[in-house]
Amino acid sequence: MSENDEEPKGQPGPRPLQFGLAALFGITAAVAALFGTLRWFGVPARTSGLVLLILVVSVAAAVGLVLAIAAAMKEHD
Repeated sequence: MSENDEEPKGQPGPRPLQFGLAALFGITAAVAALFGTLRWFGVPARTSGLVLLILVVSVAAAVGLVLAIAAAMKEHD
């Protein structure tokens, strides 16, 4: 490692966005409860697939929005 490759001294940057294990468990439990309820009500498999597709698209949009906001905040600082 050369002299120029050293990390800058001082305060570290902000922590990256991340989920804890409790949040991931909560999300998993919520999705399981949703699909369990759909099955309990006798919802057809196609409808459950549509719900899953909507969930995936919504999560992808939310992640994109959070990344865009984080990038804008990083540029602002």
